[in-house]
Amino acid sequence: MFDFILDLVMKYTPLESWEVDTESKLREDLKMDHSDLYLLRNELGNMLETEISEEDMDQVVSVMDLLKLAEKYAKM
Repeated sequence: MFDFILDLVMKYTPLESWEVDTESKLREDLKMDHSDLYLLRNELGNMLETEISEEDMDQVVSVMDLLKLAEKYAKM
């Protein structure tokens, strides 16, 4: 699942993959803005064939949080 999330995150950050780890913060470290996070949420929802709520996505700060969110929705 980590590789899947990393590939998804890499679409929305100007950084190289070696600069990203589970502790990377989406907004601060990876330079994602609101529109990037919106697109990320939609693409993640499409891949998991579910609707990711804005409230859940608002709680995501780091790559690890995104991974946990993906696992939560994958189990639904």
